[in-house]
Amino acid sequence: MQWFNRKTSILILLVLSAATAFFGVGVSKSSFDYDFEKFFPPGDQETEFFEKFRENFENDYDFLLIGLSSPKGIYDTTFLQKVNKLTDTLKTIPYVVDVTSITNLSMPVVAGGSRGSKKYVHLHNDSLLKIDSIRLNQTNEFSGSLISNDQKTTCIFLQTEEKLSKNKSDQLIDQIEKTVAISDIEEVHMAGKIKAQQVYLSRMQKEIILFLAIAIVLVIIFLAVTFQSFYSILVPLVVVLGSVTWQLGIMHFVGKKIDILTVLLPTILFIVGMSDVIHILSKYMEELRAGLTKKPALIKTIKEVGFATFLTSLITAIGFFTLITANISPIREFGIYTGFGVLIAYFLSITLLPSVLLLLPPPKVVHNPKYDGIWNRVLHRQLLWVFRHKKMVLVITFLAFVGCGSGIYFLKVNNLLLEDLSAKEPLRKEFLFFEKNFSGGRPFEMYIEVKDTTQEILSYASIQELKKLEDVATQKFELGFVISPIALIKRFNRSMNSGLNDYYKLPATEKEHNVLLDQIKMSGLLDSADVQKFISADLRKARISGKMHDLGSYKVRSMEKDFLASVPPLQHVNYRLTGSARLVDQNISYLAVNLMQGLASGILIVAIIFGFMYRSWKMIVIALTVNIIPMVCIAGIMGYLGIDIKVSTSMIFTIAFGIAEDDTIHFLSRFQIERQNGRSTLYAIKRSFLSTGKAMILTSIVLCAGFVTMVSSSFMSIFYVGFLLSLTLFIAVVADLCLLPIFLLTIKNKKAVKT
Repeated sequence: MQWFNRKTSILILLVLSAATAFFGVGVSKSSFDYDFEKFFPPGDQETEFFEKFRENFENDYDFLLIGLSSPKGIYDTTFLQKVNKLTDTLKTIPYVVDVTSITNLSMPVVAGGSRGSKKYVHLHNDSLLKIDSIRLNQTNEFSGSLISNDQKTTCIFLQTEEKLSKNKSDQLIDQIEKTVAISDIEEVHMAGKIKAQQVYLSRMQKEIILFLAIAIVLVIIFLAVTFQSFYSILVPLVVVLGSVTWQLGIMHFVGKKIDILTVLLPTILFIVGMSDVIHILSKYMEELRAGLTKKPALIKTIKEVGFATFLTSLITAIGFFTLITANISPIREFGIYTGFGVLIAYFLSITLLPSVLLLLPPPKVVHNPKYDGIWNRVLHRQLLWVFRHKKMVLVITFLAFVGCGSGIYFLKVNNLLLEDLSAKEPLRKEFLFFEKNFSGGRPFEMYIEVKDTTQEILSYASIQELKKLEDVATQKFELGFVISPIALIKRFNRSMNSGLNDYYKLPATEKEHNVLLDQIKMSGLLDSADVQKFISADLRKARISGKMHDLGSYKVRSMEKDFLASVPPLQHVNYRLTGSARLVDQNISYLAVNLMQGLASGILIVAIIFGFMYRSWKMIVIALTVNIIPMVCIAGIMGYLGIDIKVSTSMIFTIAFGIAEDDTIHFLSRFQIERQNGRSTLYAIKRSFLSTGKAMILTSIVLCAGFVTMVSSSFMSIFYVGFLLSLTLFIAVVADLCLLPIFLLTIKNKKAVKT
C-alpha cells in the first residue's frame, strides 16, 4: 500500500468533502411524499380493473368525513342551523366537488300532478323536526351514514377533486379546518385521505430528525465510553453522517421523495454504517496497543478487517436488495436506496476513515489495562462456559428453535388501513370515532354490468338481482353510506307517492317497475352528475358503493369468501368486488410470498459468497445455520405475540438476515486468518473469540440501541421495525457467541477438547 500516505489522504479528503457538499445541497431540497396509490399492485389485473372502474365512475377515497356531535342529540334546530351554515360554507372552498349533509338533502315529491321537493329535516321548526326524526327512524335511510346510531352525531360527507397534489391538499385541509373552527360547533371529528396525508407527512418530517438525533446522542455516549477519545467520537460521526448525506442527496437528484418507508433510511444507514466504523476503529486501536505506529497499524487494519467489512456490507446490501422482489413499490424503492446507501457507507468507511486517521495524531489514550483486562476476562470466561456446557447450549438452542418454530403457525397476513398510526395518535382516534358511531371509514366497492348488452342495468330483472347482491353485501359487510341503483329507485318511488315512507321500496311488480322507470328517464334524473357516479351513461354498468368497518385484510378476505358463497346464481348481471382498500389487501397477500422468495434468494447468494470464501460446504452450513436460527425465533415470537405479517413487519426478515451476518463474517474471517497462520483449531477459535468478540458485542449494542429508538415512533411500521430488528440482532449475537465456537470445534476437531 505504497499509495497510502499523507498526500493521497489529503487528496481523498478534499474530493470526498467536495462530493459531500454537493450532495448536501440536494439534502436541503429534499421533499416528502405520501402517495396512497403506490401501495396498489402494479401491473396486476385487479389494479387494471380498478383503473377502468374509476374511469366509469370515480375514486373511492377522495373524500373527507366530518362528524359533528351535539350532547342534546342532532334533532335540535340550533345545532342543525350551524351544521347547515357549515355545509354551505364548505361548498365554496376550492377543490371541493360536493358536500352532502342531512341539512342540504331534499326529497323530490310528486303530489296531485305537481312536482316539488321538501327537506329531510326542518331547520327552523321544532315540531316539524320531531316529525322528521320519526320519519327518518322508520326508514333508517341515513342511519350509520349521515346519522350516528345514537343520534347524537351527524356526518358531513365532503368529496374532493381527484388526485390532488400535496400543496393543493394542504391548502384544502387547512381551509376546511379554519372553516370548521369558526362554526361554533363544540365537538368535531375528521377522517379522510387529505387529513391522513397531512398528518403522515408532518410526522415523517419530525421523526426523520428525531430518530437520527437520538441515534447520534446514543452513539456519542457509546463511543465516549468505549474508546475514551474525542476524535474517536468525532471521526466516526463525520464518516457516517457523510454516508447519510450522500444517499439523501442522490435520492433528491434522481427525483425520489422521502416516503413512509424511506424515512427510516437515515437512521438505518447511520446505525449500519457505524458498525463498519467500529470494527475498523477497534482493530486500529488493538494494533496501536500492540505497539505498532500509526501508519502500519492502519495498513494492517485495512488488510485484516477491510475485506471482512466489505463482505458484511455487501451481504447487508444484498439483504436490502432482495426487497426488490416485493410487489409494493415503496418497499422495492426502500430496498434499492438503502442497499446502495450501505455500500456508500462502506466506501466512505474504507476511504475517508483511514485518510482522516492518518492525518490526525494517534489518540492519547490507546491503552487501559484495567478496561482491556475486564473485556478479556469476560470473553474468556464466556468461551470456557460455552465449551464446558456444549450439550446444554445445543439442547437450549434446539428447544428454542422448535418452540419458536411452532409459533410460526400463528402468523397471518393482515393489514388495517390506518394501523400504521399508533393508538395514541389523534388521527387514529378520529378514525376510530367513525368506526364506533357510523358504518366505518373503509371504502367498499362492487362493480355490476349486464350480461346481455341489449338489456339495461335498471331493467326489472337486473334490479331484482342487484337487490339480492346489495342485501347480501349489506348483511355480510355491515355496510353504511350505501349508494346504488336500488336507493335511486326507492327514493324516486317515494317521491312519486307524495313522499310517503310506505313507498320507500322497490315496485312490487314488473309492470309497476317499468312505469316508474319511464318516469325516471323522462325526469332527466339519469343525466345528472350525482346519478352517473353510480350508473353509467349507457345504462349497462353500475356500482354499489359504501363504507364498512376496518376489520383488517385477514377478516375481510374471510368475509369476501362468505359473501361470494352466499350470493345466489344470477342470470342477468355479472358482478366483481374492487376498490382501493381491496387492492391494498391484495398487495399484502402477495407480499409474504414475494419476500420469502427474496429471502431465499438472499440466502442462496450468501451461500455462494461463503462458498468462494471458505471453499467448504461445512462452513457454509455453519454460517447459514447460525443466522437462520434468529429468523425462525423472531417469526415464532411474532406468531405468539399476535404481530401479523404486513408492510412493515414483512421486511424484517430480509433486513435482519443481511445485518445479522456481519458478526458471523468477522468471526469466521478472523478464524480463517488464524488457521492460515498455522494455529490449531482450538487456539484459532480462542483468538477469534477474544479479538472479534468485543467488536461483535459493541456493534450489536450500537445496532440494537439505534433501532430501539424507533419504538417511540407514532408510526407502527417504524415501531415494529425498531422493536423486531433489535430483538433479532440481540438473538443473532447470542447465537454467534454461543454456537459458532461449538460448531467450528465440532467440525474441525473430532477429538475431545479439554479447556
